[in-house]
Amino acid sequence: MAQKDNLQPLHVEISNSEVSANLKVCVTIDLRLINQKYPRKYLKAEDIARELNSRTGEDYWSERKVNKKLAELGYQIKPYQAWQPTEKGRQIADFSNPVPKWSPQVVDLILQQLPQQLRLAV
Repeated sequence: MAQKDNLQPLHVEISNSEVSANLKVCVTIDLRLINQKYPRKYLKAEDIARELNSRTGEDYWSERKVNKKLAELGYQIKPYQAWQPTEKGRQIADFSNPVPKWSPQVVDLILQQLPQQLRLAV
């Protein structure tokens, strides 16, 4: 089967379980979480948090958690009082103002790094 360029492999690990010959695994993936179009050109951390909360159906994300996640992913650092871009971050953000503005694709980049919950029907 030919692989499409825009698809990414899904890796699943099952541990501490016995598998029989008649095991049936059904996987449900909510495609609303990835590859959506955005109305604005750039997003601030608070906009990213709002978008992540909307797409995950949770009220977990805040501006602070978004900035921390962007730092964990290597897009920015905070050596002093203000966030500074890394080389990786300069490719997808505008740091010309005191408040960094990110390309909307950063939402998908964050979502791809989150652990995915899959429902398995056995």
